[in-house]
Amino acid sequence: MTVRMTSARKAILEELESSKAHLTINQIHERLSGRLPSLNVSTVYRSLDFLSQNGLISISDMGVGTPVYEIMKEETHHHLVCSSCKQVIELENDLVAPFFEQIEKEKKTKVITNHLVVFGICLECKEY
Repeated sequence: MTVRMTSARKAILEELESSKAHLTINQIHERLSGRLPSLNVSTVYRSLDFLSQNGLISISDMGVGTPVYEIMKEETHHHLVCSSCKQVIELENDLVAPFFEQIEKEKKTKVITNHLVVFGICLECKEY
């Protein structure tokens, strides 16, 4: 299947690839409005939905009140989110994989998620 890559979709992918953070719809729209002045928020919504359904980006709930988006990575990874400052820390799969294995063993099931979000307090916030 060929994915039709509109200028909006291409710009969104480029923005997500260059970003070091997970971005909300509004952040994506703000960052692209200078490059694509005619880009409206509804186009960003539709483009993100299309890109997600075609496996190019992932959508996550990081507890910030709105979904965040990132480029779909080949390696599975998970996130630790500070409940206080909302900092997102990536967790490598090898750190989390034993947890999934234990669940499968004890609950006699197959874990199919490719994403886990754990909430906690980061070191900086913990010191206050």
